[in-house]
This record gives sequence, structure tokens and C-alpha cells, in this order.
Amino acid sequence: MLNCRHQWRSPLIFFYSCILGLLISSSVLAQSIEVAILSTSGPQKSSFLRHAKSFEAQYPGSEVILSFYSDADFKKSIVKWLSQGSGPDILTWQGGPRLYQYVRKNQVKDLSRLWSEHGLDASFSEGAIGAISLNNKRYAIPTSYYQWGFYYRQSVFDGLNLQPPADWKSFLNVCETLKNAGITPITIGAANKWTSAAWFDYLNLRINGLDYHQRLLQGEIPFTDKGVRDVFEKWKLLLDKGYFTTRYNGWDWQQAMPFMYHKMAGMTLIGNFFAGGLPPLLKEDFRFFPFPQINPAIPAYEEAPMDLLMVPNYTKMNKTVEHYLLSIAGLDFQKRYNDVSSMISPNKRVQSKDDYFIKQGQKILNNAAGLSQFFDRDTNEKMGSAGTIIFTEFMDSRNIDATLSALENARQTYLL
Repeated sequence: MLNCRHQWRSPLIFFYSCILGLLISSSVLAQSIEVAILSTSGPQKSSFLRHAKSFEAQYPGSEVILSFYSDADFKKSIVKWLSQGSGPDILTWQGGPRLYQYVRKNQVKDLSRLWSEHGLDASFSEGAIGAISLNNKRYAIPTSYYQWGFYYRQSVFDGLNLQPPADWKSFLNVCETLKNAGITPITIGAANKWTSAAWFDYLNLRINGLDYHQRLLQGEIPFTDKGVRDVFEKWKLLLDKGYFTTRYNGWDWQQAMPFMYHKMAGMTLIGNFFAGGLPPLLKEDFRFFPFPQINPAIPAYEEAPMDLLMVPNYTKMNKTVEHYLLSIAGLDFQKRYNDVSSMISPNKRVQSKDDYFIKQGQKILNNAAGLSQFFDRDTNEKMGSAGTIIFTEFMDSRNIDATLSALENARQTYLL
């Protein structure tokens, strides 16, 4: 609070000194920003804290207040902050439809001017830009993402003279060769249901494309559409041929991985968090390839859940907010944060750490035509829960008609 007591001054000098003090005080207050962060990782928290300290040193008079939240607490709080129009100045969040839901409610600031003035389009991958853009306007700063795809044992493939498949015909050949050698082609643990959603997502992306996928998951296309039937026919083919491990419904994804460790299964479709849990003695034998092409007319869209920073509409934009966002977009933060997180920087100018899987992921995501965020992020919470259960049940029943009917009922219940 401004203190205008003590020394005698003329009334005019006193008046102007108080006004000047108020202006200075207001300026200092305007340089204090609060950033709310959804983070459960110690290294991620430390990275944000180090960055805040560096930022304050670079911009004297600024103050960055960091507030860390668990997943459940943050998701409750963000709804409250945005609906009541008050809360932290900058929020971490997630790309794609989870961002767009708040953009459409006019609760998130358009950052297109910031992106344009500082040429950020040239720094970020096309897929990353797409995941934070709506109607060609930019609404966030991407911070990290990671790839999904197939992980396999190099020694198993070499022993059978197999190469990573680039198209569907080659993929089926790999599966059949593995099966004939007494090795289950694909291991999956779907006790928690969500891993089965990756199969639906990728088959739909490769057969029908990203725009179709997003409109379907937002309820604009019925699940009885022929395009969706094509997805399940391809999936059923793999199931009918016995290419999957059979007791997947009783295992989570980690419990299904020892089949590859013991060379009883050939590969798995999973996110890059898988690589962090590989036994050190086996890690060098594991390799990665992206989901094979199915329809040659469809570009290479990838599954890559993205985190970001966005500015609520209630926040007053000032230089401190802008400088902070630009520093988050910069090479130093992007590299340090993603290196400790074992994730990939959406800033394509960042040199990733010397890790085979990170480098593979960065190459694939930098060249992706667009990104999906994963089934439960690309639709609403209730549809996400219902869909993942239905996908897992399909792997047991292989009944396409019943599956399409169940998904369509869920669409009409939760999306219309």
C-alpha cells in the first residue's frame, strides 16, 4: 500500500507524489502473474520453478506465482475459473477439442496477434499448430506432446527377416509371419479399457482421416456410417486371425508387456510412456514404427496428446503475460522441460535429447499432417468412458452390428 505520511511537503508536491506512487504501484501489481499448472511430476514442477526464477531475473519487477494441482483438482477448478470469470492469469491445459470447448464459449483469449508478431508459426510443427487453432486462429502455446505407435523387439524381427511395415498389406504379412513362428503378433492389456481406444483411433485416422475422426467424436457423424463400419471390419480381421493376446481384458497395459520381454509377442500399440518402463537390459533391443498406412489418399495423421498454456478471457493482457508466453515457446524452456519429462517439444527447432524413442517421435510428429489427442480427449467425458468400454467389449464379441448400435446409442445420449 502506498504510504503518503511523514515528511511535510507542499500540497501540490504531496498530491503529485501520491499520484506518481499510485501509478508505480499499479505498474508493479500488473507485473505479477499467477500460472496454474496441472502437474504430478516432480521434475516437471522443478522445471517450471527454475524457469520462473530465470524469467524474474530477466524481467526485473516481474513476479511469477506458480500453483500446482493434481489432475482431479485442476479439472474441477478450471471449470470454476472460466465460468466465474476470475482465477489464475495463465492455465495449463490440453490441445484439440478440450481446448476448443472453451474457445467456443469465448472463455479463452485469441493469441493470433502474438503468434503473428513473433513468427511462431515457423517454430512449431504443423500438427502442433493445428491442435491449438480453431478457424485459423491461435489460442495457446504448445508445451509438450508424445507419440503413439508400435514398439517391437529388433531381434525378433531380425530373426524372421521382417522389416517395420509401412502399409497395411505389409503389416498383415508381419503379423502372419510372427504367428507362424509361434509368436503372438500383438500384445495388449485392456483391463482399464483405454488402450483399446488407440486401435479405434488409429484405424479411423488411417481409413477416414482427421477431419472425419474429429467430427465423428463430436457427434456430427453417426457411428452407423459406413466409414466406421470399415474401421471395425479391419479390426475384426486382426481379431479373427488370432493376432492379439487373448487374456487382455484381465491385464492392464503393463501386465501385458512381459510377453514381449520373453519374446512371446512381437509388438504393441502404445504411447511413448512405455519406453520409460523398459527393463534396462532389454531397452536397446526395442524399436519403434508408426501405425501403417491403410488408405494412400489419407495423409499421415498421428495420435499425440498435447499439453499447452492458454490465457483465460478474464486475464488482462500485458507485457508480462506476453513475455511469459514467449519464454514458454522459446528453445530453453521447451528443451529443458521436455528433456526432464521424457516428452517431445512441439517447437521443431529444439534438439531433442539423445534418446532413440524421443528422436523417432520428434521426426514423426514434426512431419505429421495433423494430430488427434486420443479418444477420451477428442470427445466429452461421458462419451469417452462409454466408448472405451464398447471398444473393449468388441474385442471379445467381434460383433460389428451390436458395436455400431451401442456406439450410436452413446452418441445420441452424450453428444446430441
